[in-house]
Amino acid sequence: MISLEHLIYHETGQGFPDEVVCMRPFGPAIGHATIPKDIIDAFNADLDGGTEGPDWSEKLVGKVESENLIPTDVLEPHSRFFTDTALRYVDSYAERHCKPIAEDIKPIVQIQSAWYVQQKAADFNPIHLHTNAELSCVGYLQMPEGMQDEWNEDDKDHYPSAGHIEFMHGSPTFMNRPTFMVRPKVGDFFIFPADLQHTVYPFKSSGERRSFSMNIILAEKEKEDGDE
Repeated sequence: MISLEHLIYHETGQGFPDEVVCMRPFGPAIGHATIPKDIIDAFNADLDGGTEGPDWSEKLVGKVESENLIPTDVLEPHSRFFTDTALRYVDSYAERHCKPIAEDIKPIVQIQSAWYVQQKAADFNPIHLHTNAELSCVGYLQMPEGMQDEWNEDDKDHYPSAGHIEFMHGSPTFMNRPTFMVRPKVGDFFIFPADLQHTVYPFKSSGERRSFSMNIILAEKEKEDGDE
């Protein structure tokens, strides 16, 4: 498991998020930011209130308790954080590997879909990727009680994985790590290419592992009159 202390580079600047960290455990970059507390509170309050958006599970591969769309009136007041994070992620990668994206050609970031994932003991998400989008994201809202004790016990195993998310790219070769295992904590937000394969492992603890996922598309800015 690679910890978040093993960082390749990070970008800071004006606006928010305050920091978007880009990790390169293999080919594709994975971005990390911290979800503001007001967003965590708003999403948890929505789930605790018992209001449910449309069931989204038929469009997903997860073998989990519940997967419902995040209601628009809950998501929209906080959408700026997610679109800004996506733009900072794309911009920081471009700046390091090609050239900075000029302000007049920066893409328009659009949240295509966003849904809660309420995972209970023994639930899991098989290896999958996301389609019809350029970027995907996952954020963490709540961990089951007793999860830390389970992790302490799991660390004695040769391959700790309980409740982890694992990203996969390529195949194992000499001096190449094809997987990136993350033990998430509340407030973690990861953004990555939508076609990057990943999986979520089951756990045994009672309670709920709450997260949410999003698919994001990048659209070109429309040319204004006079532009060539």
